[in-house]
Amino acid sequence: MNFDVVKKLNKMRLERNLSVYKLAYLSGLNQSTLANTFSRGLVPSIVNLEAICDAMGVSLAQFFTESEEDFKLTEKERQMLINYRRLPEETRDLIGKLIEKYVDLI
Repeated sequence: MNFDVVKKLNKMRLERNLSVYKLAYLSGLNQSTLANTFSRGLVPSIVNLEAICDAMGVSLAQFFTESEEDFKLTEKERQMLINYRRLPEETRDLIGKLIEKYVDLI
């Protein structure tokens, strides 16, 4: 499998209409780090790649999957996931339990 990390990151960034500046803000990474990734083709570290993926609403597993259709999120789902990941762990656990209880009721 020939997988171009930088090419896929750039495709995802453009699909989401994210500038490098906005992606840097959302990911918590330095703008120059991301600029080097996209302009020089430097593959980010796994830690930075995870931060970039989180900012774009995908997991690393989703990023590396060959079939993007399996993991397509609507804009609303993507935004919910981004907001969820910004919450403290305790709050995430509570929300998870609430959703499980709700799903059991329907």
